Amino acid sequence: MQLVEGVRKNCYGHYAEGTGSVLKMANIDDSDIFRRYQDLTDDKQKAELLSILKLRYFTPREVANLHGFPFEFRFPSSLSIKQQYRLLGNSLNVLVVSELLNCLFHAP
Repeated sequence: MQLVEGVRKNCYGHYAEGTGSVLKMANIDDSDIFRRYQDLTDDKQKAELLSILKLRYFTPREVANLHGFPFEFRFPSSLSIKQQYRLLGNSLNVLVVSELLNCLFHAP
């Protein structure tokens, strides 16, 4: 698992298998934590060790921000959080698509 620190600008794209992107809130070196993690067999001890990193998932709003969606963008209230993550996972960066369309329609 690779983790993202809150001060980095390339936070999206780090993926824990079976989950989504994970943000590391603690400002500590994680390499020692993961070395120690590899030696543990007890799930409770593993969880306690990882809790030091203060991990959390990106919210759907944060993922939308990273994809370039405008602040005003909102999902319909009928969508579950899981559905929002799925839709965002299938989306493209709005700024990149707008540039491509601009090039397509204004090409000589």
